[in-house]
Parts: sequence; C-alpha cells; structure tokens
Amino acid sequence: MRRRKLFQKERTAQYDYIVSHEQPLSFVAEAFQKALVNLEYVNIDGNLKVIQFTSSLAGAGKTTFVSNLAYLIAKKGKKVVIVDLDLRKPKINRVFKAANENGLTDYLAGRINYDKLIGYSEKLGINYIVAGERTTAVVNVLEAQKLKDLIARLKTEFDYVLLDSPPVIAVSDALYISRLADGVLFVVAQNEAKRAVINEALKTLRQSNVNVIGSVFTQVDLKENDIYSYTYGYGYGYTSSDKEAFEEKE
Repeated sequence: MRRRKLFQKERTAQYDYIVSHEQPLSFVAEAFQKALVNLEYVNIDGNLKVIQFTSSLAGAGKTTFVSNLAYLIAKKGKKVVIVDLDLRKPKINRVFKAANENGLTDYLAGRINYDKLIGYSEKLGINYIVAGERTTAVVNVLEAQKLKDLIARLKTEFDYVLLDSPPVIAVSDALYISRLADGVLFVVAQNEAKRAVINEALKTLRQSNVNVIGSVFTQVDLKENDIYSYTYGYGYGYTSSDKEAFEEKE
C-alpha cells in the first residue's frame, strides 16, 4: 500500500510567463480568449471600465488571469492598465520583472509624480502600476481620496483599468477596493476551493452590495496526466441565487 505524502510540493506560479503570449495557439490561451469574449458581452455597453479581480482565498490564480486578460485586451488595440492593489502581497511587479518601487503607495505619499507612476511593457503592450513601498496603513491607503482621484483619472485615459486585489476571506481590503470598481470578477480555483468558503466569500460580497459580474474557474483538471491538465473555465452573470448555483455544481 502506497504511503500518502503528508507534505506535497507547493505549486509555484511563474508570473512572468504569459501563456497567451508565449503559446497563443494552446488550449489554455484559447480559454483566455473565450473569457475575453464573454467579458465583452457582459460589457457590451462599455460601462465597465474599472474591473476588480478577487477570490475567496489566496492561490486561485488571480494575477495569472489578470495578466493574460490584459495582454489579450492590449492585442486588440485597447489601452489597458493593471493596478496592483494587493498591498500586503503584491505580485504585479513579478509579472513584468520590475522592482516594486515608484508604485502606488509612493505616489499617494507624494514621493513621485504621476508621470513616474505608470510602467509599460513593450513586449506585452500592457501598462501597469506596482504596489510600491510596503505600508501597515493599508485601509487608510484604500480609503484615500487621492486613490479615488487616481482611479478616476485612469478611467479617462484607458479603455480598461484592471485591479488585482486580495482575497475576500483573508482581509477586508477587497471590499474597500470594490468601491472603486465598476464590476468584480470572482476567481475560483476549482480543485482547491471548498464550497463553504466560496459561499462565505460570495455572501460577504453580496452584503456589501458589490457588483459581481461573473466568475472565473481556474486550475480545472481536464484529464489526468494531460499536458493541459490545468486550464481556465468561465461563467458570467451572477444572479441573486449565486450561492445555490455553487451548491448545485458540487
């Protein structure tokens, strides 16, 4: 009888590997393409410019999804900027292999001007704002009027402003960030997330009157030992009975 391993090797994400760019004809890249098409249908009137990405817990693949989606948006000739609002565990700097400096917190504290705030990847065609210097006053930053003014300015200069934010259950940051967004995409790691945790996160979002425009299912195990064993599935258009929908999927 095989002995079960008590400690599995942690799966680490290679944030700077944008599969939609590196393997545009792959099954995974095609799944990202379909996700963008669905988002465009949801946003058919163009009212959703500032979109937040959150999940129930960490490790759901938010940053990977955001970066691939941003690349595909940019490829269509749209101006897109990713803002790292996960101030406790920033990752956007890893996507672009950039130093986590001259970022959001530095701008809000008055240490840099707007013209030094936004980075740009020539390779991917994506604009981005890293989190910047770490701070313990995260809630104060997220409630700052200067941040609201920044998002409003970005909204006038870009077609899409994508906000990479922390999970709902871990900290309250995602709820503060939702006040800045036109809509929220909820990311679920299908093979890891527990139903009770997902429902608790959705309940928290509903109670705060957050506009959840859809869900993203990541790390879907299509076939054991398949080269594309992890991919992405998408569903849009939550209703008031989204909790029951998740229960039915189980």
